[in-house]
Amino acid sequence: MTPTNKNSGCLWFFVLSLLSLFSFVILLELSTLSTDLALIIAIAGSVFLLNLILGKPSTKQLIRSGISIYLLLFALKFIAVFFINTLNESKNNSFKKNEKSNKTIVIKESDTTILYSSNRNWTDNYGNNFNGTLSVREADYQRLKNHINNFEAPINKYFWGSLYQYLEQKDAPSLDLVMETFTKINKENKLNKMEFAEMVVSCIQDIPYSFVLQDECPINNYDDSNRMILEKCPECCIGNIVYGIQNPVSFLKNLKGDCDTRTVLIYSILKHFKYDVAIVNSDFYRHSIIGINLPASGDYKVFKGKKYLLWETTAKYYKAGELPKNFNNVTHWNVVLTNK
Repeated sequence: MTPTNKNSGCLWFFVLSLLSLFSFVILLELSTLSTDLALIIAIAGSVFLLNLILGKPSTKQLIRSGISIYLLLFALKFIAVFFINTLNESKNNSFKKNEKSNKTIVIKESDTTILYSSNRNWTDNYGNNFNGTLSVREADYQRLKNHINNFEAPINKYFWGSLYQYLEQKDAPSLDLVMETFTKINKENKLNKMEFAEMVVSCIQDIPYSFVLQDECPINNYDDSNRMILEKCPECCIGNIVYGIQNPVSFLKNLKGDCDTRTVLIYSILKHFKYDVAIVNSDFYRHSIIGINLPASGDYKVFKGKKYLLWETTAKYYKAGELPKNFNNVTHWNVVLTNK
């Protein structure tokens, strides 16, 4: 009889473990309960159900099983939270460092040119390593840094789309050194159309994120998560910028870029290389991303009969057609500018 009781106890514990885990996951998904309360309810409910199906074990075994299951699920929860936090840490690591471009002097045929340059080494979302220098001329920066003040929104047109188009058209001729860098990388690596777009976008994703605000950068006016970021990285914000967006040349000079500052730069680069590209905004999410018309699967927005894959640009590790879970309802996204 002893072996039979032992086997029954092992079976009871095994079934209780599976049922408790399943119930715990369902409760977390379908309710607003805290994880600890959901854990306790899942175990209690599973014990009650197994008493009806398999019969009641000894009190000692019941207590031991309940405690063991609780500790097991608690440990699994701890491990899951650890890995999620680690993942989020890696996706948001752009807030933890501040980068600056370097002022360099280039002499060519007795002609001296002062550049602002950023030497970049990055890995795309498929593990491919790239390096290149993003440079703009100091003269171009000085000429263009305040040109946004001259923008006049056309009547009866969407403001942001018109602003983005104005910035792109004004700055594009001065991005020729950036285009040369990406052309060189493409030639060296023989990239196809999607691989090239991935290389460009992941390069800009790799640049640390900064808030770009029309007003000052007071920490106290932010929500808890953003305030914590700025307390750790006060330099991750630039204020008193007209419309809260930097033109591409200024962005490459100081490397301070938020969502639409990045999308305008990426839009300009991909437009130069003949891509069918869009800027896609959401008033609901207060965010800006790009869309790209390439054959692939993922989240997309249809505009004028064409499918634009949606692409997050403010954080690393997002591929074309892949949006953060808190931004992935495509009904809230609208195409505001296309180049074709």
